Amino acid sequence: MVSLILVVRLSSVIFSKGIGMVDPRISFAEDHTRQILEKQRQQQMAAFVAVSEGEVSRTEERIRQATALATATSLFAGSEALNRRTPPGVNALLAGVKSARLMPPGMQISGSHGEVAGAHGKAFVRYRPEPLAIEILSLGNVRDDGPALLVRIPVDGMSGTNTSGAALYMATSLEQSRVPAPFAHEAEIVALGFAPEPLRAAKLPKP
Repeated sequence: MVSLILVVRLSSVIFSKGIGMVDPRISFAEDHTRQILEKQRQQQMAAFVAVSEGEVSRTEERIRQATALATATSLFAGSEALNRRTPPGVNALLAGVKSARLMPPGMQISGSHGEVAGAHGKAFVRYRPEPLAIEILSLGNVRDDGPALLVRIPVDGMSGTNTSGAALYMATSLEQSRVPAPFAHEAEIVALGFAPEPLRAAKLPKP
């Protein structure tokens, strides 16, 4: 009996020393999942911002603004011409458009030579009283604002102009440095590196 008791006591001491300690710290799977979802959300937001603020989006905005400016200036000039109050120059034309509250949203006159500023570029209004002709040359502020644009309204007798609607010409390179002269023939515009683009939404009435 004495020997049996001693063996039991010694065994308990030996086995107790061989048992390791358990780390009570626990890592929750929910925390890891939350971190993954947050990282994915940030990546999605970054991708959305890149698309919405990229070259394509800014170019589309500049096309809309240039077309709206062409529409406003042409309708005002046509109306004034019918009333025998033809604006003598581009400054008088823009002043009248502003006074009539026809300036497109987000654009404002910024110079004395037909310059109108927008969020992502500058538009230069080209105006010829007789025979009536209007062009809008749009240039981006930086490379990401997109290529140079030229919007021309239809005017009968204007060489190289599509009289069925507004004409849009877009530079084929972001490095385009030469721009067409005012009211140049379409062949000259294309020779300078501009390509005609469809602009079906802009159907302007004849003055």
